[in-house]
Amino acid sequence: MVLDNERFVTSELANIIQVLDEHFRVALSAVKIVTGAVVDWLEKGTVISAEALAKATEAEVKGDELKETILNALAAANTLMQREDLLRLVFYNDKLIDGAEIACHHLGAIMSSWTPKGELKNMVAELGRLILEIATQQREAVRFLSINIENAISKAAEICRLEKAIDAVVREIWTLLYPSDTPIPIILRMSDFVNVLEEIANFSEDAANTIRGLSLTLNT
Repeated sequence: MVLDNERFVTSELANIIQVLDEHFRVALSAVKIVTGAVVDWLEKGTVISAEALAKATEAEVKGDELKETILNALAAANTLMQREDLLRLVFYNDKLIDGAEIACHHLGAIMSSWTPKGELKNMVAELGRLILEIATQQREAVRFLSINIENAISKAAEICRLEKAIDAVVREIWTLLYPSDTPIPIILRMSDFVNVLEEIANFSEDAANTIRGLSLTLNT
């Protein structure tokens, strides 16, 4: 399979990257369920539906199936120097999909009895926006691995920038949430929700660093 500037990858690697791209597409779909629910909660006061929760679970199941397919392909690959990096990418993305499903359930536990107000509401909305953006950039970075290495590297750099921005927003949420008169059970569940989203960002950064490593072996 020909890449830009006359570089190429083997059909073996290209096939694995194709399935990996689908795995990351599923992760993005799962994140969209979470962030869509956040928008509806903050703007309309609606709770996450049973259908949305079921879709998050379906994404987790589909992700496991794709992960198994990729692992089997990696095990059968005879000459693949990128095996370890690809394996890391699969596991980072698997954690992201799992985190999205968990976040849906944390959110569902609080949104019927509480909605953030003022600046806290703005920060939660910003967190949702950034999480969707980092998942989008992650999927794009993987997609470009077999198309344009420079674009993949650029997307990886953007992921790292977004992760830092997410850290700043999370710190601001803690500053606003903890001194508020929000009931303790809500604070604890909201903390769980925010922590899961922060973990998603961290796994995205880990994936970005792995993509940078992959680019070194492909960019030859």
